[in-house]
Parts: sequence; structure tokens; C-alpha cells
Amino acid sequence: MLKNLPVLSVLFMSLTLVACGDKGEAKKSDTQVVAKVNGDEISIHQVNLQLGRAGKMDEAQSKAVSQQIVSKLVDQQLLKQKALEDKLDRDPRVLQIIEASKSEILAQAYLEKVSSKAKKPSAAEIDTFYTEHPELFEKRRVFRLQELVVQAAPEKFAEIEAGVKDIKNINEVALWLKEHQFQFTPNSNVRTAEQLPGNLLKVLQPLADGEMFLLKTDRSLNVVHLAASQSQPVARDKATPIIEQYFLNLNKTNLITEEVKGLKAKAKIEYVGAFAEMAKLPTTQEKPTATAPVEAEDKAHKDKTPSTIDKGLSGL
Repeated sequence: MLKNLPVLSVLFMSLTLVACGDKGEAKKSDTQVVAKVNGDEISIHQVNLQLGRAGKMDEAQSKAVSQQIVSKLVDQQLLKQKALEDKLDRDPRVLQIIEASKSEILAQAYLEKVSSKAKKPSAAEIDTFYTEHPELFEKRRVFRLQELVVQAAPEKFAEIEAGVKDIKNINEVALWLKEHQFQFTPNSNVRTAEQLPGNLLKVLQPLADGEMFLLKTDRSLNVVHLAASQSQPVARDKATPIIEQYFLNLNKTNLITEEVKGLKAKAKIEYVGAFAEMAKLPTTQEKPTATAPVEAEDKAHKDKTPSTIDKGLSGL
């Protein structure tokens, strides 16, 4: 039974949360219920909490999801009742999990409070970003790529580069690799500009359909063929909410990073026992930076934001 404690932790964590509705719901009675399970009430606020995590929905979707939530809350309440009946609330390991969950919830709540102070970018900042990154907006393209991932030691890269540099066809490159007994894996995919790492997008953007290039990594040499592409620009008005959300997320990250850094600087932190050596590690954290460099730095933010964009604006 105790091997399933991670599941129980989610159960108890969920049961300790206090649901918060919108302003209209706040006026309703705290005792307004949607179901009773052996006399225990499930409130509309519990449903609203879960519903708020589901994102925007129309009325029909909201009703269907709400019913699913109520059904799960009923199951959850039944499980809670049985857990209490079996005195699991007194089990030392369960108590540890509950306490750890409370710590995580409180820490997350504080981070949300800090990040809520993040400011949206100005119109000028949005204009600057839009202008400096045409590959993501005005000149945005959708790329169909073919790739040969060659598994080879770095010292073999020069030999491969020299062997394929004058070959213009991806199939002929594959034949050359086979003849010289280099192992490779073929891939094919379609990617929009914002789905690509910034360094790869920088190389692809000026290429014409049919061209190839080599991309080195720590473990492989990739032969990339731009099989075809299609222009799909994003207008300034359409780009505004995307850029705004990007910078808002970035500003939130910066606020959180600076807050944690400040708290650590003021705190007395001691590592003991097997972890004593951690005291020698740097106590400050670097600001998070993306892994795909984009050389055109955002001048409006160069003093307070990273000069990189990981995978364009994907994931927003």
C-alpha cells in the first residue's frame, strides 16, 4: 500500500487546497455544494479551482469538464474517507509527504506573488523585437527538412566534411556514407521558424530550397537538406500578443531569479554531513539563458534579459 504514496501525496495535496472562484463566485456562500459523499460536502469552489486550470472553454465544454471534475472529486473524497478510516493520516511517511506538499505549495504561491509584478513590454519594445527578428515574423517560413545524423567521433568530422562537400544530393550523401562505413540515421520533418533553435534558424533562413549544410554536435555530424519551404509571414498585429507574452514570461523569470538570489544572499545556509561540500559551490544563480544563440540582441532589453531565444517563441 505504501508503495503508492506518491499517488496519495497528490490526493492529500489536492484535498488541502482552498479553491478560489472569480468575483462572481466569491459572492456565493462558502457552503454551496455540488455533491455530498457520505455526508462530506464538495463545494463549487473546489470545482472552480480545477476548472481554472483547464484554460479557456466555451459554455458546452465548461459544463462537460465540470461534470468530469465533480466525478473525480467524488472518487477522491471516497478514497480520502477510506484513507482516514485506515488511519493513513497518522502514518509517518504520509505525514512527511503532506508536509512536503505544503512546502511546495507555499513556495510556489510566493513565486506566483513575485512574478505577478512583472511588467508587460512597451509598444516600442515590441516594435524593436518584431523588426530585429524578421525570421520569426515578416520573413517567417515553414521548412521541410531531411537529415542524416552521422554517428562519428569528432576526429572523423573533417573526413566526412571533405567527402560530402561537393555532393549536392542527399541520397548521394547517404551512398557515400555507406561506402565509407559511417553509421547514420535518416530523419524527415516539417518545422515552422519558431519551432527551430535560434542557431539552426539563422543558418536555414538565407538558404534556398534544395541546399544542404552540415551541423556539428558533441556526438554527431548532421547533414541537413532543405527539401522545400513555404513563406508564412506573421503580421505586426498578430505578432503583438505573442511577443508580449514572450517578454512577460521572460520578465517573470528574471524577477523570480533575482528574488531567489536575494533571499540566498541574506540567508544563513549550512550544509552538513554528506552534503557539507556543497558549501563550496557558488551560492548565486546565473540568470537563465537559452541554448540556441541569436546574434541580433534585443537592444531594448540587453541590460536585463538574455540575448538568446531558445526555439524561437515556441511553447508560448
